[in-house]
Amino acid sequence: MQFEKLELYGHVFVERATLSRDFRTPSIMRDDACFIYVHKGTQEIYASVQKFVLSDHEAILVKCGNYITNFKNVTPMATFQSMVFHLDPEAISKAFGNRDIDFLRINKKDVPEDTALKYSKSALLDNYMKNMWFYFEHPELATESLLSVKLQELVLILCESGDNEMANKIIGTLYTPSEVAFEKVIESNLYNNLSIAEIATLTNCSESTFKRKFKTYYKESPARYFRLKKLERAAQLLRTSDIPVSRIAWDCGFENPAHFSTCFVQQYGLSPKAYRNDPN
Repeated sequence: MQFEKLELYGHVFVERATLSRDFRTPSIMRDDACFIYVHKGTQEIYASVQKFVLSDHEAILVKCGNYITNFKNVTPMATFQSMVFHLDPEAISKAFGNRDIDFLRINKKDVPEDTALKYSKSALLDNYMKNMWFYFEHPELATESLLSVKLQELVLILCESGDNEMANKIIGTLYTPSEVAFEKVIESNLYNNLSIAEIATLTNCSESTFKRKFKTYYKESPARYFRLKKLERAAQLLRTSDIPVSRIAWDCGFENPAHFSTCFVQQYGLSPKAYRNDPN
C-alpha cells in the first residue's frame, strides 16, 4: 500500500492511494469528512443504511461517521488507485475568503439522514482529477494559493454536479452526524455480507454493547437473527425465482455457496436445490 499526500493550511487536503492487494477495514471518521474518487479498481462502502459500489472514475461524498470499506479484486497486476479529499469546514471558509458561501449554510433541522452521495463518471470530475494528479507528480508546484483555488473548485463542482440540493446539504453539515435509528441500521444491513463486529461499527457501538442492545430490541442474539432472516429470504427466492443457487447465496449475504448450503440444510432439512424442487 502506498499513500501520498498534499497539505493545505497545515492539514492534509488530498491523498493519493495505491493498493496492490484486497483490503477490508472499518473507517471511523469522527473528525473527518471526505470526497473519494476511484481512479482505477472497485471499492465497496457500507454506510449505516446504504451500500455503495464504486468503480473506475466514480466518486462519493461522505460525511463524518462510521463506515466499512472493502477493496475488491486487487492484485499487484491490477492495482487499485484513488484520491481522497479531506473536507474541513474551516479550510473551505478560508479558501473562499470573502466570497459568498451561504449556499452551504444549512439549518440543523435540515440535516439529511443520508450520510453519502455517489457521483457517476463525468468529464468535469475527470478533468479536475487529471489536474490534481499532475500536482502529485510535481508536488513542488502545489503551492498553498493553488491548492486553495483547487479546494474552491472542488466544492463548486460537487454542488453543481449530480443531486445539487443533497450535495449542498451534505457539505453544509459535514460535521453534523446524522442520527439513524438502531433498528433501521439493522434492517438495512440484513442481507449484506458484514460481520457482527462490522454492523456494530455502523451503529457506533462496541461489539459487546451492540449485542446487549440487539437482545433488548429483538429478543435474540444478532448471529441467530441475521442467519434466520437470510435463510428465510433465500427460501423465498428458491421457491419464487429461477435465480441460480450460488447467486441467491451471495445476494442473501453468504460468503460462499458451500457455507450457505450447510446452513440451509440445518434450518430446513433439505439442500437448496432439493428445497426448490420439493412440491410441498
